[in-house]
Formats: sequence, structure tokens, C-alpha cells
Amino acid sequence: MVGQYEGWQGKEMKRLLSLCALVALTGCASIMEYIPSGWDANQARVITDIQQQARHMDCKAELKPQVDKLARDVEWFDIYAETKPTRDIARLTGTITDTVRELQDRVVKGPVSLMYCDLKKKIIQQQADILARSVQGRF
Repeated sequence: MVGQYEGWQGKEMKRLLSLCALVALTGCASIMEYIPSGWDANQARVITDIQQQARHMDCKAELKPQVDKLARDVEWFDIYAETKPTRDIARLTGTITDTVRELQDRVVKGPVSLMYCDLKKKIIQQQADILARSVQGRF
């Protein structure tokens, strides 16, 4: 009788441990969503390039080459953040990607007013600065 009880107790203990392990692993997976990613020199370099391009954008000069270069760098940054994966940064890149794409589409359609360009430039600078603080602030 004692042997049967010990066998039953061992099976229940294994089930309990399995359940605890399952809960712990599931919990760890969801916790990882809230832990910021670590320092990445590639992201730091490219976001600094994006900031510099935004600051030096000349709305009185031809915009297409400037915006195309900026769009390529933003696209690189976005792809890298998604594939690395740095989920925390990938969530932030959508806004600047959309803003640069809007400017790029507007440039293709024809002449862009100086006021529109200046507004987009300021918005892109702000978005790049926010991203840069997120990227550069990691350790």
C-alpha cells in the first residue's frame, strides 16, 4: 500500500513540476516583450546618419536625391530592427518610415512648397531624435 501511494505521489509531483515549468516558460516569453534590447552599434550609426540627413536637408535644393537617400537609410533601419530582432525599436520605426514615405511620394508628384518641406523636415528631425534617444540610451 505504501509503494502505491509513493508512486501516486511521484506522478502528481511530476505533473505539478511540468505545470510549473510550462507557466514559467510562458511567463518568461511574455516578460521578454517588456525588456529593452541591448546596445547595437549598427543601429546607433544609422540613426545618427538619419538625424544628420534630416538636419542638413535643404528644402531649396533638389529634394529627390536627398529624400531618396533618407528613405533608403530609414528602410535599412526598419528592416534591421525587424530582423535582428529588436522589437522595442521596431515598434518605433513605423512613424518615421511613414513620414519619409509621405514626403517621398509628394516629391515624386511634383513641386513641393518650401513650407511643406520645412514642416516635414522638422517632423522627421523630431522623430529621428526620439528614435536616437531610444537607440543610444540602451546599454
